[in-house]
Amino acid sequence: MRLGTFARLIAAEFLKLRRSLVLLLCAAAPTLVALLLFLMFVRRGKPQAWLHFAMGGAAMWSYFMLPMTIIALTVLVAQLEHGPRAWNHILALPVPRWQIFTAKALVVLTLVAVMSMALALLIPAAGLLGEEMKAGDQLLGAVPWEAVATIIGRMFLGSILVTMLQLWAALRFRSFVPPLVLGIGGTFVAVAAPSAKEGLYFPWLIPTNALATDPARAALAIDIGFYGGLLLLVAMVIHMSRADVR
Repeated sequence: MRLGTFARLIAAEFLKLRRSLVLLLCAAAPTLVALLLFLMFVRRGKPQAWLHFAMGGAAMWSYFMLPMTIIALTVLVAQLEHGPRAWNHILALPVPRWQIFTAKALVVLTLVAVMSMALALLIPAAGLLGEEMKAGDQLLGAVPWEAVATIIGRMFLGSILVTMLQLWAALRFRSFVPPLVLGIGGTFVAVAAPSAKEGLYFPWLIPTNALATDPARAALAIDIGFYGGLLLLVAMVIHMSRADVR
């Protein structure tokens, strides 16, 4: 019975997305990266390896588009309740509070995972389309489907920490300004100091560290992002279940 109630909560969260800009955001973010990658391919004037082309798209995603999309996504999801001041009604439902906040977190993580899977398909598609547009200018090597899927998947695992941090801030504050300030500030620091030693532990830089040339550094960053994200999820659910949310 409890599992059925939790499943209905998740289904209800997805149904709410139909009346929001969330789905448009999730479609636009990976598409814009692939479009920019395609335009760069069309304009370039020298041979390029497939893997180098694909890693360029992954870098654009991890450095800027992924963190900025997470900021917007978590704010939009939280504002579904904050905007119409619906928390009083939702928290009065005969279900444990922790299930309500866990459901929201799982929906957000699912959306980030779907965007990541879409990007893993769109990056090679952008290269193939570019080859069709410039028949005499082909990318070198085989299409690295597996390599792209692996690196984008690792970025997703590493992004769980920053996703939960942004969601926690978005749910805790009724105004969208605090989570926006947090996210923009974190992204600014990440873009300004991508090679900082502390970047290994900085939530907004962890997905980028999946591209590190040092395999040990990349693996450690992903572990921090994944396990740290799970711990933050638990902490967020406990805190929000006890907080006075209005």
